Amino acid sequence: MDHIARSFKASLHISHPDIDPAEISQTVGLIPKKTTRAGAQRTAPFTGDPLPGAYEFSHWSHQFEVEGAFDLGPVLEDLVEKLQRHEAFFARIVREDGAVELFCGVFAAGNWDEVLSHSLLGRLAALHIDLRLDVYPSKICKPE
Repeated sequence: MDHIARSFKASLHISHPDIDPAEISQTVGLIPKKTTRAGAQRTAPFTGDPLPGAYEFSHWSHQFEVEGAFDLGPVLEDLVEKLQRHEAFFARIVREDGAVELFCGVFAAGNWDEVLSHSLLGRLAALHIDLRLDVYPSKICKPE
């Protein structure tokens, strides 16, 4: 079976009621793409201009380099392997009413069909990591 053209983006997102995003960076050893701190002045995403109010929670995100990946499963397996050593930290985040999410954007030229193994999903669950899939088809297909 020929595979359709597709590409992936993957990022780790951590939200927490009040953690300092610098602590997240230091603990996981990754450079954030974006951070916000609970209680800090809100700003516009692209301009940095001040917005009314303050951030209600802290948020931290890191964009992984997954350029050239052909299937999502192996990408996720590799990321889970890299994140495994932070299991206790992720459990703490969730225990303190935060969330850890692995976001995967799938850009497909048609139907995307892939099986993510129960083993992989179990490893994500053990790490307290939610998986978010967002598929961006190049065409919207309507049922006949």
